[in-house]
Amino acid sequence: MKIRVPEYRGDFKILSLALDERTKEDLIAEAVEFIYAEPTEAIIYPTKEILTHDSDTLAKLRECNNYDVFEISDEGLLFRCYDDSSVENTLFITEKCNSNCIMCPSPDSSRQRGEGMKISDLITLASHIPSDTSHITVTGGEPFMAGKEIFRLFEYCRDKFQDTEFLILTNGRIFAVKEYCELLSATIPIHTLVGVPLHGSCAHIHDAITRAEHSFDQTLTGLKRLQSLGIKTEIRIVVCRNNAEDLPNIAVLIAAQLMNVDHVSIMAMEMTGNAYKNFDNVWIPYKDSFTYIRQAIEILIAAGINVKLYNFPLCTVDKEYWMICAKSISSWKVRYAPICDNCSERSSCGGVFAGSYRMVSSELEALA
Repeated sequence: MKIRVPEYRGDFKILSLALDERTKEDLIAEAVEFIYAEPTEAIIYPTKEILTHDSDTLAKLRECNNYDVFEISDEGLLFRCYDDSSVENTLFITEKCNSNCIMCPSPDSSRQRGEGMKISDLITLASHIPSDTSHITVTGGEPFMAGKEIFRLFEYCRDKFQDTEFLILTNGRIFAVKEYCELLSATIPIHTLVGVPLHGSCAHIHDAITRAEHSFDQTLTGLKRLQSLGIKTEIRIVVCRNNAEDLPNIAVLIAAQLMNVDHVSIMAMEMTGNAYKNFDNVWIPYKDSFTYIRQAIEILIAAGINVKLYNFPLCTVDKEYWMICAKSISSWKVRYAPICDNCSERSSCGGVFAGSYRMVSSELEALA
């Protein structure tokens, strides 16, 4: 959510939101800066600066939740960066990435010139988030493009969030460097899962997808280092035309060399950014890919490895595998076709990405 506050003339700030007196007192006790939205005005505490009297802006604020967190720019743009009613909150480190995956949902410009928040600002943001929040995803781009500064953020989160589940999404290449693995092990919050994509069973396939030389060797080494230190790992396999036939081989590799993985997630693409740009090279219909997905699932299950299917609508998956399908697409990205309204499994199905809808709508069917 973004809210324009044209009369604001202050500096960049990170602010919590209070909609009632009790929350206001809680935030005063927490000693954080916050907005108190009264019926006729919004006030920034503790300075008691008037943010706005505008009724439309106040109405938008009142659509939010107590303890939501906003950043406000010096141009008066309020952006909600923590939603207290959601389980999909993120700490977005940077848009930059040292890979250039052919099917990435972000565009080249983001990876090459993208920016992120300063680590000091991210720590301030984390200081505003309630300590009982259930889940936080740390993501990018590639989060570790922030360098060793990122471990200050992890250390802060480790000390504050005792029960929160963290998911760190990374290409894993940095963990080929032993020092980074050791720093991660020393600083990550208690309940942390590190999600790393493995795009192929060999360098030829994996590196052709990442378009980064030596990325396969670095990723495989990084995964082994993480597992050797007892850090919980999730291996993510994004299915595209470039690796579909290799899926069983990837499963064999995982079963042979990465047995300590917490689980493997096999995922459908989000067709935006690079993926959309390279549509002719990467797109494969769900049902065409499922022959190879099925083989990979069976290999992993036989090896005692947990498997999940993400981003696949149920009508494209054999019924016997529905139990491992997750409703995984973020609420603001998910779409259903008109035909889905007549489907008996509509409430159980995770739908499709909005960016993929045009490509997949003809594959969807209503289940009886």
